Amino acid sequence: MEKPKKLGKYQIRSELGRGAMGVVYEAFDPLIERTVAIKTILKSSVDKSESEEAFSRFRREARAAGRLSHPKIVAIYEYGEDDDMAFIVMELIRGKELKEYFDREDSFSLDDGVRIVMQILDALDYSHAHGVVHRDIKPANILITRDGKIKIADFGIAKIDSSLLTQVGAVMGTPTYMPPEQFMGVEVDQRADIYSTGVILYQFLTGLRPFTGGVISVMHQVINQEPTPPSHINPNVPVQLDEVVMKAMAKKPEDRYQTVVEFMTALKLAGQTLPASREVGADKPGAVADSAYGLEGTVKLPEVARKNDIDAWQRITNSREPADFQRYLQDYPDGEFAELARRRIAALTEAAAQARLQQEARLRAEKEARIRKKAEQQAAAEKAQAEVRAQAEAEARRQQEAAEKERWARKIAEIKDEAGKAKAIETAKREQEATGQAQQVQAQRVQGLSASLSRHPHKFVEIVSQREAVVEAERRMLKENKRKLEEEVQRKQQAKMKLQSKKEAAETQISAAAEEKRQREAELEIRNKELEEAKLRIESTERRRKEAEERAALAHKRTRRMLVAAVGILFVLLLGGLILLFS
Repeated sequence: MEKPKKLGKYQIRSELGRGAMGVVYEAFDPLIERTVAIKTILKSSVDKSESEEAFSRFRREARAAGRLSHPKIVAIYEYGEDDDMAFIVMELIRGKELKEYFDREDSFSLDDGVRIVMQILDALDYSHAHGVVHRDIKPANILITRDGKIKIADFGIAKIDSSLLTQVGAVMGTPTYMPPEQFMGVEVDQRADIYSTGVILYQFLTGLRPFTGGVISVMHQVINQEPTPPSHINPNVPVQLDEVVMKAMAKKPEDRYQTVVEFMTALKLAGQTLPASREVGADKPGAVADSAYGLEGTVKLPEVARKNDIDAWQRITNSREPADFQRYLQDYPDGEFAELARRRIAALTEAAAQARLQQEARLRAEKEARIRKKAEQQAAAEKAQAEVRAQAEAEARRQQEAAEKERWARKIAEIKDEAGKAKAIETAKREQEATGQAQQVQAQRVQGLSASLSRHPHKFVEIVSQREAVVEAERRMLKENKRKLEEEVQRKQQAKMKLQSKKEAAETQISAAAEEKRQREAELEIRNKELEEAKLRIESTERRRKEAEERAALAHKRTRRMLVAAVGILFVLLLGGLILLFS
């Protein structure tokens, strides 16, 4: 790719660096007359399957660092993106990466190392206070300016608390400086930056990284092994600094410093134990001073001519082809990265084998899933049919109950109508009989009185007696009518009570039917649960069977290997015996 003359409003002046996916340029902003650095990433240089993640990280770097404004953090001015590339316009730093100092023969005194780490912690305290965790603190991201100040760069995988940028389970970072929890893919917080800064402090004190080797080896050491205390490597390191480093690099986050301020306070106190000067080997009485350390505990970093080796390795470091690493071993059989190349070849070969096994397992799993899905569909269909039948039966029962209730209601209404009609007829009949009897008695009485007075005026007393007898007869008749009326009322009450009893019996029957319905529904639910439990037991049994088959296969494989080894050993022994015999 040729160097562009302009990028947006920025005039490109020179190329500062080049990587696998893009270039960093020095540019000039003519509007405000400011020199800037522009980091670019070419979309054509990124595999399509990885482009989204790469550009997401690029945007996150701009968004995370853009929230921060601190003299020890590289400032972000602008972010842009088009069809061909994305770019970040940032503050131009005149200086070198801390990694260059570690990789070359340059050395630092213990005081300088503590001072630089204190500056790193000052910047991290600010970023953590603004909700940004860097998560990739390493020497390559620490820039040292010409006046000895530091600048933290590359917030490309930084975590902003207010957004979900990285799912739990994604491992991102640089292995040597990653805390154990980041290797295990769990969510990390500011204590991850504290761990990484502790590793950098370890390098300042010893000139060595606490864990070395390939990625797998480093991962195993970080998770399972404690680092060697710095004072055991550099005898000029005070024990107080040992304690600070070991706590900052504790395996469990809860055992580390919980905030950067705690780390800074402890480091400041421990740094006060460093003497202004010390003689070479003063901490090694009775022994010759270690040539790896100079005056005032200065760490001398070894000088190695390895530029071509490093360039060759950087060209293939992101490769996924074993042939690239094999060519590297042919060109540099004793190179610094030879062991890592061999590990990478073994890892890629193993990954390819695992991919094949995973493909076969996936095909088997898909087949089993289809069979399981078919069985589940059949079970679901049977369950649906059972539910339809149960609903039909319930609906039939509801209709029957409704019809029965309606029949009882009609019967009760008919009884009420009949009782009302009978009461009306009886009342009318009694009134008619009472009226007729009264009229007849009155007529008879008038006729008798008239006849008696005309024929027998002298029998007045007898008439009066007869009249009293009639009155007495009327009284008895009224009493008899009252008794009949009370009996009628009693009969109606008894009929009403019978109707009430029948109604209560009907309601009881309806309640019993409803209770029976609930019981049937409960039994159906229990049967469904039993069916689900049986299905789960079948799945568990099938899973255990598969696990047993896998264990048996592994045992068979181990047995076969042991047999092959035993046969080889016997063959070697036999061959040796024959050689001895013939000799």
